[in-house]
Amino acid sequence: MSKITVAILSASIAGNVLAADIEVEPRGRLHLDAGFVNDDQTEFGNGVNVRRGRMGLQGNFSSDWRFVIEYDFAEGGDASATDVNLRTKFAGGSLTIGHQRLPFSLNTLTSSNSMTFMERASGSTVITPDRKLGVRFDKTFGDITSGSMAFGRTMNTESDAGKDDSMGLAQRLVYHPKIDNIQYHFGAAVVYQDLGDYNSLRFRDRPELRIDPAIRLIDTGTLNNVDNLITTGLEFAAINGAWSFEAEALSVNTSSAVQDLSFSGYHMQASYVITGESRSYKNGSFSGIKPSSAKGAIEVAARYSVTDLNDGVVMGGEQKNLTVGVNYYLSSNIRFMSNIVYTDVDTASGINEEPIGFGVRAQYHF
Repeated sequence: MSKITVAILSASIAGNVLAADIEVEPRGRLHLDAGFVNDDQTEFGNGVNVRRGRMGLQGNFSSDWRFVIEYDFAEGGDASATDVNLRTKFAGGSLTIGHQRLPFSLNTLTSSNSMTFMERASGSTVITPDRKLGVRFDKTFGDITSGSMAFGRTMNTESDAGKDDSMGLAQRLVYHPKIDNIQYHFGAAVVYQDLGDYNSLRFRDRPELRIDPAIRLIDTGTLNNVDNLITTGLEFAAINGAWSFEAEALSVNTSSAVQDLSFSGYHMQASYVITGESRSYKNGSFSGIKPSSAKGAIEVAARYSVTDLNDGVVMGGEQKNLTVGVNYYLSSNIRFMSNIVYTDVDTASGINEEPIGFGVRAQYHF
């Protein structure tokens, strides 16, 4: 969908809802990155990158129904759908219909406006399924939160005539007790996906910066004739005042008539807010840090991640990343970030690469 088409669609929707006296407000975000890479074997490009540039609308059709329409204009010149859905209260929980994230992976479900580092952990990026069209139901029972979803294809892909779409089911359970002022998080999730007639896929990733988004050092290549996927994840997190911890282990298993394959990833991270603020958390999800004074808030953090794309005859490579970051929160919606990423990659060709990346980000959301 072109930018002009989206602009016309957004203006039309805005005009209609305003005419109907429905509550509506704009929403969006800009993440502007800059940086450079100390190359090893592969030459990276240095410079500036609009990592995310999103615009959209959100509001209420009634006291029971809420909508979101948001597109990202940052990559490739064409707009791509992010969240486009309707939400309502249902059976004591929340029912969401449309394009949205699956209930899978704490790291992935944390908004890009609030995540601790400039990029999500490599394993989360590679293994977690993309947003899908579907129906999702979330409900909290005391200290337990459940997320369930039935889904089809990604909105940014087109279906060919006469072909069966990919279909799947996802389930996530989180136990989140608060004990002695420490907020704990224990989660597990599973996704089953039948690929239908779209049975080719590829797993690959960059080092945990997007200064040069075109280069990927680990890559399985295209896997053909894959019947289905089973993706699983385990999560742990804890918040103790200014300290927060997170760990996650993910795996994806592909099934085909030729060979079953398994790829995996995990990460561990810790952060400390020097100015004393605590990271927000509710019912299985992290959100941002709100400065307690006009001087803002400062956070320091470190993360170690491993992504393994080697199995059987497929040698996609193994990537290890050590990321160190400093974040300055001018307000709850303006943040400046800096990351140093030390990467160690054993490639499919047997070459070891150890690039070092440095990136900074200015971000704003509303």
